[in-house]
Amino acid sequence: MDKARIDGFRSAFAPGETLFWQVPAAARERMAFYSENLPRLFSEKITAVFAVSDHYALEFMRFLQGQGIRVPEDVQIIGFDDTLASRESVPALTTIHQDAALWARTAIRRLEALRDGTPCDAGIVLPVELVERESTRRLPCQTL
Repeated sequence: MDKARIDGFRSAFAPGETLFWQVPAAARERMAFYSENLPRLFSEKITAVFAVSDHYALEFMRFLQGQGIRVPEDVQIIGFDDTLASRESVPALTTIHQDAALWARTAIRRLEALRDGTPCDAGIVLPVELVERESTRRLPCQTL
């Protein structure tokens, strides 16, 4: 699932428009990675971070806050999944919401089609929705 999100993110931007970090899978290694790469956020004037999940977004937000970096004043953060934790974090995390019930119904229909030998579409894209919360802010046009 994360690979599809990463591929989608990469396809949305032209090469050179974004700084792309593939963080390590292990938590201890991620913390070291964040520490080593933190200076790049400011040297490359990064204004926002999009994470492949709320889990990673919240972890990075806590890391930044531990370094005295303000969210969203210094760096904005967006997650993906609209988890309960994203609503309860401080600040509340801006995230991408997926309709879990639609996701489940679609999966069941695909399984039933496979079981019955009925052809089904191999590539299904379900709608998502941006849920704006406190971890992002509107930037004036001149800063873009």
